[in-house]
Amino acid sequence: MCYNIFINLRISPVFILRKIKVFDSSGGYMKKETEVKWARIKELLSEKNLEGIIINKISNFAWFTGGGNNFVALNTENGVCSLLLTENKIYLLTDNIEAGRIKQEEITDIPVDDIIWPWYKNNNLYDNVRKIIRGNVASDKPDGQFETVDIEKIHFPLIDIEIERFKNLGRKTTKIISGICNEINPGITEVEVAGKLSSSLWANGCIPVVILIASDERITNYRHPIPTSKKIDKYAMIAVCAYEKGLILSMTRIVSFIKPSDEIIRKHLAVCNVDAAFIANTKPGNTVGDVFNKGIKTYEETGFADEWKKHHQGGPCGYKTRYYRATEKNNEIITPNQAFAWNPSITGTKSEDTIITTENAPLIISEDPKWPKQNIRYEGISIARPDILVR
Repeated sequence: MCYNIFINLRISPVFILRKIKVFDSSGGYMKKETEVKWARIKELLSEKNLEGIIINKISNFAWFTGGGNNFVALNTENGVCSLLLTENKIYLLTDNIEAGRIKQEEITDIPVDDIIWPWYKNNNLYDNVRKIIRGNVASDKPDGQFETVDIEKIHFPLIDIEIERFKNLGRKTTKIISGICNEINPGITEVEVAGKLSSSLWANGCIPVVILIASDERITNYRHPIPTSKKIDKYAMIAVCAYEKGLILSMTRIVSFIKPSDEIIRKHLAVCNVDAAFIANTKPGNTVGDVFNKGIKTYEETGFADEWKKHHQGGPCGYKTRYYRATEKNNEIITPNQAFAWNPSITGTKSEDTIITTENAPLIISEDPKWPKQNIRYEGISIARPDILVR
């Protein structure tokens, strides 16, 4: 049952009379995704002996709201509004600039009590929270006023609707990158390629949060090649992290306008073998450190033992490009329905896709069936890795 009431949240420069949604314990109004995630929050409240948790980080806000955006600037970790989550209520805390858009476009299916203040008043989040809760409260960002709580650890497992969103993002991003790699020609600049990629992603509802474009010697010289005005001659690498509804997909593709050298062919086959080792071992029950060690062993077996030291190898992803960079010391146990993006590289080449773990083989969600592949055999199973597209 859902009905509207008017509540006077104190008439003052800080509080505004608002119409709010009220729902019964059956959750008839709230969407199922938020119910599941609120249940995880409630478990965390109990575990940490808290009466409330504040969510402000962009990644956590998107996770809890099923893809809502609480940012304005892209180059920040923290949002322009916060949610205060308790056992029984959800509060929106923000200023009058952001309140309308957040409520009408980002959290339409989430009933909230809102506390809104004029933007020109220097209102303190701590004071506003303390008007609601006097007991223990934690925040997802360290601010010196509340204790800090880790929300990211309950982002997984992904639920069905998140997996479908992720797969859809993979299809769109893969189609865009494949199209651009088949379209560009020598003479185009790296920044022009970046522009085409960015434009296509935005036009399809995706935000490019990372774009790396390198050509020719820049692929060899740099692991993180920000696009420049250099013209592409023989060889180009395109890497992207694409964001939609909070989820971030990572992938890399390489295109060559000449026959690749024997050295590059050997290196690319090796990096595909390393990537296959990472992917094959990313399965429930293994630790992230186990997977890392299997990948490093394959670097050694393919004759490139020290290449892993020149760049990180990737790790778990989802609502962040990487939650952390995997090392042999990571003892986190992999679960079903968890996302990873491994990105092994050997000087001059790289392999990268986004995968989701299952009870069986990992699901590659950024795979293009038309893209040329290396079919790698690893411990009795076949794993397809993107080959170099030769045009």
